[in-house]
Amino acid sequence: MKNFTLWIWILGISMAITSCSKDTDSPVEPEVLDTAKMAGTNWVPARAVKIRDTTYNYSKVIPVTDASGKLVYDKANSQTREGKGYVYYDEKFKVVYVVDWPGQQGNASGGAYGFVPMYFNFDTRHSVVTAAAEAGTATWHLKHYDIYNAYMLTDGPAASDVSGKGKLRVHRTPFDELDEALSTPMVRTDVQIEMEEFTTVDGWGSYRLSDHILRPYKDRTIIFQLRDGRYVKYQLASLYRSNPTVVNDKYEFEAPFYNFRYFIQQTPEDRNLKTR
Repeated sequence: MKNFTLWIWILGISMAITSCSKDTDSPVEPEVLDTAKMAGTNWVPARAVKIRDTTYNYSKVIPVTDASGKLVYDKANSQTREGKGYVYYDEKFKVVYVVDWPGQQGNASGGAYGFVPMYFNFDTRHSVVTAAAEAGTATWHLKHYDIYNAYMLTDGPAASDVSGKGKLRVHRTPFDELDEALSTPMVRTDVQIEMEEFTTVDGWGSYRLSDHILRPYKDRTIIFQLRDGRYVKYQLASLYRSNPTVVNDKYEFEAPFYNFRYFIQQTPEDRNLKTR
C-alpha cells in the first residue's frame, strides 16, 4: 500500500512538471494561409519570396472634384513620386510574379512609335535591355510593344513554320485552372488587345477608343512553347501600376507598369502546367 501511494505521488509530481513545462513553451505561430496576399498587392501570395526589386520615379495625376462631385483627372495636375517594382517567386507552385515593373512612359498620340518596347526573359526572370534584344545579343522570349505596350510578340519563326516552337496560344481559361497545354502545334506569334470597336481574335483584354482604358480578361491565359520545346503558362494581369481592380479614368493609374505571372514546365515537350 505504501508503494502504491508513493507511485501515485511520483506520478502527480511528474504531471505537474510536464504541465509547467508546457506553460513556459513559446506559443505556436499560426501558419500563413494560402489565401493570404503579399502586403501592398492584391494578387501575389504571401508565401512568395522576393527575387529582385527596382526603384523608379513616376508621375501621379492628382484628381480634383468638380461641381457635381465627380473626380476629374488632368495630367497638368501631377506629382512626381517614387515607386518600386518587384519580382517574386512562389516556391510552392513554382510561379513567378512580376509586380509593377516599370516600362518607359510613352506618348499615346504617337501610336506604336510612341512607346518603347519591353523585352523579357522567362528564365532569368528579368527584363532585357532593348538595344541588346534588338541586336540579337541577348535572349528574350516575350516582347511588349505598340500603344501602352498592350501587344505581345514571341521570338518565334514566321507563321509558315508549323513546328509550334516559339509560338503561343490563348486559352479562355483562368490561370490556375489551366493544367495542361494542348498537343496540337501552335501557330500564333502575337497577342493583341481586343478593340471593342473592331473584331479581333482572342486577345488578353479589351480596349475602348471612347475612354482609352485597358481592361484585362481574368479568364484568359496564354501558353507559350519556347524554341527549346518547354511550355510556359502566362497571364498578363494588368499594365496599370498597382494592378487595380477597377479603372475609371485613363489617367487614374499610370501605364505601362507590368503585372504578370508565369510558370515554366522545365521538361521539354511535357505539357503538364498544373499550379494548384
